[in-house]
Amino acid sequence: MPTLDMPLPYAIHCLDLFGTAVFALTGALRAMSKQLDMMGAVVLAIVTAMGGGMMRDALIGCQPPTAFADQSYLMLAIAVGILTFLWGKHIKEQESWLIAFDAVGLGVFTLVGAWMAEQAGLTPLGIVFIAMLTATGGGVLRAMMVAEIPFILNKEIYASASLLGGLCFVGLLWLGIMGNILIWSVVFITTSTRLLAWRFQINISPDE
Repeated sequence: MPTLDMPLPYAIHCLDLFGTAVFALTGALRAMSKQLDMMGAVVLAIVTAMGGGMMRDALIGCQPPTAFADQSYLMLAIAVGILTFLWGKHIKEQESWLIAFDAVGLGVFTLVGAWMAEQAGLTPLGIVFIAMLTATGGGVLRAMMVAEIPFILNKEIYASASLLGGLCFVGLLWLGIMGNILIWSVVFITTSTRLLAWRFQINISPDE
């Protein structure tokens, strides 16, 4: 399988920060729904936004973890957690704009996870797994901290969208398709799959 020898474009870095902020927002909102204090909102914001990436970095041996090598991610998550606690009381977790932003974050995190896994020399299966872990790991940790069933284990298509994005990355790379086509295809497929599944209430439950 061909290997990538180019860095991710600056636009992806910006979207990665955007996804971090959105995931932090969802984490802080969950803390507020559980009536936690400001510290709880900040902790869940950090865990949701950065948990998947930290698990990824631990598994692929990336030292120091990206979240600490570039402090802008941590500072952003903390700021969003505090601001959400102070002024986000009227934001609901199921608002359409928030779900749309979350889907974009899912797509970008899937791409970044796959990219870093490929750079670490992982096999195609490992790339797909790390891509999905990066995108959904923070949500799993958040659910565990508030004693909920992780969202990815429910019937909604969420982790499956990330899985599809990871498979798209591996497939295009195997075909020798790289550069911007590879990058934006993964983001688009992951994001659009999540949004279409949400919009038309498509799920993978055998009872539906």
